[in-house]
Amino acid sequence: MRSKTKILLIDGDVTFSSESNGLQSGNGAYEITKMREAFRAEEEIKSGAYDLIISNHQLPDRNGIDLLRHSRRVVPDTPFVVLGSSGNVQAAILAMREGANDFIEKPLTATKLRQLLDRTRGNHVPAGRACGGSPSPSCDAKAPRILGHSRTMQQVFELIARVAIGESSVTITGESGTGKELVARSIHLQSRRHARPFVPVNCGAFPEQLFESELFGYEKGAFTGAYRRKLGLLEYANGGTFFLDEICELDAALQVKLLRLLQEKRIRRVGGTEEIPIDVRIISASNRNLEKAVVGRLLREDLYYRLNVISIHLPPLRERKEDLRLLSQHFVDKYAKASPKHIRGISDATLRCFEKYAWPGNVRELENVVERAITLAAGEWIEVCDLPENLVCSLDVPDTNETDLPFKQAKDQLVIRFERGYLQKMLARHNGNISMAARTSGIDRRTFHRLLRRHHLRSGAAK
Repeated sequence: MRSKTKILLIDGDVTFSSESNGLQSGNGAYEITKMREAFRAEEEIKSGAYDLIISNHQLPDRNGIDLLRHSRRVVPDTPFVVLGSSGNVQAAILAMREGANDFIEKPLTATKLRQLLDRTRGNHVPAGRACGGSPSPSCDAKAPRILGHSRTMQQVFELIARVAIGESSVTITGESGTGKELVARSIHLQSRRHARPFVPVNCGAFPEQLFESELFGYEKGAFTGAYRRKLGLLEYANGGTFFLDEICELDAALQVKLLRLLQEKRIRRVGGTEEIPIDVRIISASNRNLEKAVVGRLLREDLYYRLNVISIHLPPLRERKEDLRLLSQHFVDKYAKASPKHIRGISDATLRCFEKYAWPGNVRELENVVERAITLAAGEWIEVCDLPENLVCSLDVPDTNETDLPFKQAKDQLVIRFERGYLQKMLARHNGNISMAARTSGIDRRTFHRLLRRHHLRSGAAK
């Protein structure tokens, strides 16, 4: 690149524009030209005057992917980066398929721009060092959020950072809902393959015959309905990472073909004779014990040894409950953005309820519980009464006749007794001072008053 990097930024989003206006010139290291419409940008791109092109995925007059295709035709060697909304995985995959050098989430900050320039220059910072030495895989500007300060998760983060810089096959094990695909994405985004596609496939999602054609592609006339050649997902992933979720569900015949891919780095389309070289890193995952799957003939032994070069195990949520508040707050922040309510977090009483629950659905279940509670919450904090019945019933149930009652009625009585007792103790502890009692409880004063009225309690010395 030139001594002063020239950047063309195409952005039709008013909100994003206000963010991008704050970008500095990097002490003279780069110069940014901003445009809003794709049709104007096309002429600028033709000039070949820019070292880097950055375009919003959605533009006022055209799709950013169309602009990417135009750029690849007229200036194929100029790095092109697509900006998109958080979680827009399909847009990211499409951008990579069309030849984008990178896909990052909005807004474009000065920090993200510096990291982007490092990557497009080929000076990608090694995994685990971009955030001041922290091994957390979420330090990359576009890496998925994997949260946890428990010791077990810190060990997982360290292993991810070490694994990402290599090329060995990786297996990720853990119960459903622990975040196996997030780990796979994080490995990919910290690897040298980060600018190429990450293609996830669920091995149990397709019938055997359809799955083979989706994986390897097919030639025209290979079967009824094959009117033209179709590239398989493995070819789309070429140069990137291929993630096989629930690997034990893969049909035995396809396991043989996958083994051949791992050994020879070549595939053959359905109905074809041509050997096609494929360069992909395979990451697989399963919620089963893989050794037992081999013994039970669900997984070929030779394939197991090829896939399981490096193994990462994700602990269930019940074994890292010290992460519950951190994870809960993350999901509150995520879903409160789309809610008209001002939800600040979970109350201490709710956290204690979370800690007593076994979480069979793990982090995915916690996310669903928080999303539901935000919809039902009446105050600024998620309370026990906002939780589903199965969580409330994880609280210690005193020896009463409640087991003779219908489930919902027994649950309602338990919640009423818990809330009333808790409020009384908080008021007694603070001599009737509602402000102090609410602050200690982690409940805003208005919600505390509402709960007092519900249970016909008086402070006695409200201030």
